[in-house]
Amino acid sequence: MSSKQLKILALISMFFDHFIRIFPLSDAMAPIADWVSSIGQENLSVWIMSWIPHLLIYFGRVAAPVFMFCIVEGFLHTCNIKKYMLRIFSVPLVAQIPYILFNLAESRIYGIAGDWKEVPFNILFTLCLGLISLWGYSECEKKGHGILGVGIFLVAGVLARLLRFEGSEGYILMIFMFYVLRNRPAWQKALIFIPVLALARYRLIAYTFKYSALLRTCILNVIGPYLGILAICCYSGEKGNTGKRFQRFVYAFYPVHLLALAIVGYLRTPLI
Repeated sequence: MSSKQLKILALISMFFDHFIRIFPLSDAMAPIADWVSSIGQENLSVWIMSWIPHLLIYFGRVAAPVFMFCIVEGFLHTCNIKKYMLRIFSVPLVAQIPYILFNLAESRIYGIAGDWKEVPFNILFTLCLGLISLWGYSECEKKGHGILGVGIFLVAGVLARLLRFEGSEGYILMIFMFYVLRNRPAWQKALIFIPVLALARYRLIAYTFKYSALLRTCILNVIGPYLGILAICCYSGEKGNTGKRFQRFVYAFYPVHLLALAIVGYLRTPLI
């Protein structure tokens, strides 16, 4: 897969993940399950309602690791790091209000009293912090201060946690590992990222041992992103046919689709 194809995959996955938070998959599956039940296939109907939504939701977790990988690739191949940083930094600021509105709209749909102060900073802030860390780490590498570079990433992880960036220290770790493993064969990346993902989700895994009800959520948030890792392992190293229009589209898609879904979420009837 080319870089362009990976980005398109990530955009589709992200949109799907956000869309089903406003329009639950169970609603879409219900008519199919009812029809199957009407022809006497009760067991199949139950299976459709129980498993199909749960399986499809994994696709929505593909996006995050792909975007993290693309940040690393952008850092490695940009000819002007300062301009690249400015482009990346401008998007999360614009996207935060649509992100807050989207989360509040989702809460409204499920009858939850949402508080905008409780909404974390969107994932693009995490990507920006990861990008700064990459720059700092690479500068330290050039001067032979690799340990100091690792320290930069550790500080970034702490900041991401304290400032409540989406994905927090787990996503910072993944960005670091994408950079460190950039020249490794695909099969090695696929193997190494198994423990990396477990470490990135250590808090969720720890909670799951305490609260078994979180098992499905835990599996979803470990296996789902791993599907994104497998997609990245198919990366051909080619950029693909990307121009300025496509780049603008990618940057604009995140805030625009969140705003559109937020509006729809406020207009539709709450489920509860």
